[in-house]
Amino acid sequence: MEKSFETELAAVRPKVLSLARQFVRASGLRMEAEDIAQEALVRLWTACRDGAEIRSIEAWATTVTKNLCISQLRKHCKFSVSSIPETLPSPDSASSAIETDESQRAVAAALQQIPEGTRQLLKLRTAGMSLDEIAAATGRPKGSVKSSISAARKQIIKALNEA
Repeated sequence: MEKSFETELAAVRPKVLSLARQFVRASGLRMEAEDIAQEALVRLWTACRDGAEIRSIEAWATTVTKNLCISQLRKHCKFSVSSIPETLPSPDSASSAIETDESQRAVAAALQQIPEGTRQLLKLRTAGMSLDEIAAATGRPKGSVKSSISAARKQIIKALNEA
């Protein structure tokens, strides 16, 4: 006998809420896990109502929840990065200012050579998140996060040494 949509939705809700709670705890962001879970379930309901073919409600809901969590994290990171002043306090000498400016350009150029997803991992790591927190927030295995960050760092160092 096939389960009704409401029954399947009720069965998947605890898993979605648990995933959202893990993200909120790991990211340290001030948001409600309940809001993320509710948004994921509303999107699921809307997709079903609109006739989307969903083979596994649990898999679909989990994916949507992870994507919502990552979107929230990206919004927070953009806000945090944009709140940092673009200019540093002026150095004592003009040559220090030129060296600082050149260094910043070299790092920015090196970062542009790294894929966007890996740049996001670096931003999260430099923002103080642990590997476990990043893995929970992005849904990637901890080993994958660690190796991506390590490879990116090596690529940046190589680019800076060549500059």
